[in-house]
Amino acid sequence: MGNLLTSKKRATSSSAASSVLGISASQLEKSVADHVRQGQKIVVVQGLGFVGTAVAAALSAANDASGQPAFFVIGVDLSIDRNRLKIDALNRGESPIQSPDSELPQLIRNAVLLRQNLCATSVEEAYMFADVIVVDVQLDIRDRTAHSEIEVNLKSYEAAIQTVGRLMKPDALVVIETTVPMGTCEKIVKPILEKARKARGIQSPLFLAHAYERVMPGPSYIRSIRQFYRTFSGIDAPSRKKVREFLESFIDTENFPLAELSEPTSSELAKLLENSYRAANIAFIHEWTLLAEKIGVNLFEVIRSIRVRKGTHDNMREPGFGVGGYCLTKDSLLAQWGAKHLFKTKIALKTTLQALKVNYEMPLHTLELLKELFPKGLKKKTIGVCGISYLPELADTRNSPSELFVDALQKAGARVLAHDPFVKNWNERPRIGRCSELTDLIRACDGIVLTTPHQLYTQLPAKTLIENRTAPLAIVDAQNIVSDEKARAYHEAGHRILGVGKGHWRKLGFQSNVPSKT
Repeated sequence: MGNLLTSKKRATSSSAASSVLGISASQLEKSVADHVRQGQKIVVVQGLGFVGTAVAAALSAANDASGQPAFFVIGVDLSIDRNRLKIDALNRGESPIQSPDSELPQLIRNAVLLRQNLCATSVEEAYMFADVIVVDVQLDIRDRTAHSEIEVNLKSYEAAIQTVGRLMKPDALVVIETTVPMGTCEKIVKPILEKARKARGIQSPLFLAHAYERVMPGPSYIRSIRQFYRTFSGIDAPSRKKVREFLESFIDTENFPLAELSEPTSSELAKLLENSYRAANIAFIHEWTLLAEKIGVNLFEVIRSIRVRKGTHDNMREPGFGVGGYCLTKDSLLAQWGAKHLFKTKIALKTTLQALKVNYEMPLHTLELLKELFPKGLKKKTIGVCGISYLPELADTRNSPSELFVDALQKAGARVLAHDPFVKNWNERPRIGRCSELTDLIRACDGIVLTTPHQLYTQLPAKTLIENRTAPLAIVDAQNIVSDEKARAYHEAGHRILGVGKGHWRKLGFQSNVPSKT
């Protein structure tokens, strides 16, 4: 292993990256040799986003039969500016991702500083050492709203796979965790790897598998990797055997058994169907939300009464502000794109794509509720948006429904101020004004919209809002943040309030200027 780098020809781009970011090639070679002598396998995680970072942390905590670290984990990401802080943080033993799950920073700190079996780099040579390469590179849709011609940006993803094929060991296992269109492993990844291996004179069989993740970057971030069900498959029986052994090495499969499918296409479709099903459930409940509000019904109360039917109705979604994040906003589009471009079918996922459209436009309903509280219009009104992240207790703004909402507010002539206790920089909307303190936002605005159920908002005492206002305030609760008791207190103090899915507030007259004393 000690002469591996000098005995192989390295790409110019790889050599240039060696001194740019993170652990250098020579440092990697020495570390790998040390860990191999300790009996550890080398795992490289390609892509250090929300999934890749957590996967690397979980792998670094896995032990072998003797209780020693099972893997030396190397996280690799591109040598570009936005990755610099991320890689440097990991190498200091710090989590680059803010999370309510205290286990994530603890695992990273232990792995880097105590177990010393986790590092990060932009050096491509890392792939040369890997026994297992886990691909967690994002695959994006260029336009998530125009469904007439779906455009999947494959160039960067294909380039990442080409790098793996150019440098991987002949017997390394490649595991695709990225959510991809069905057919990607067989029709895109496999040909790229086989072509690159053939150019290197490698004739041994390729080990390639798809094992999709169900990572949830919330309070159960790490648990969603180590203690949750996984579905997988491989291009052949040896690949399926290898990936099963790998997954069993860090997942509690005794309590969360693996589901092995016959081919990677089935596994790819499973992930897309899973997320599309959830997205459709959310869209389905939206039209019932509109009905419940019009006829004065508390839909949350209704849904709670229905969810007692375990196994058939307990997964019914609740009304809300909208859908954000990386998965539910795009995975249905990946499925449709794969059906058309990889399998050349004319199958149209009409219901699935309509649900995606409903979810995308959902924040506009919250805007209509706000407009109802301002019958003379929103022009020159200052509206505070409480919540930028699409999930509570996270600084995750990917495809946040707040984007469309603030755009629509500005189009209506409103001045927008935003607040989020977790988001320091809203990169997608950098020109939106911000308030660092919630009380400052309450004082400054004519109306506020509660869009993310952060604990700061759900636990906000009614008196805090009331005592920081000298004039009536219009309030819209888009995420079931305000209890009936608080809503009544606000209205009795002279404020007006409406809520998504809370038709009973309208029946009680909370949207009027007349304080309720009943």
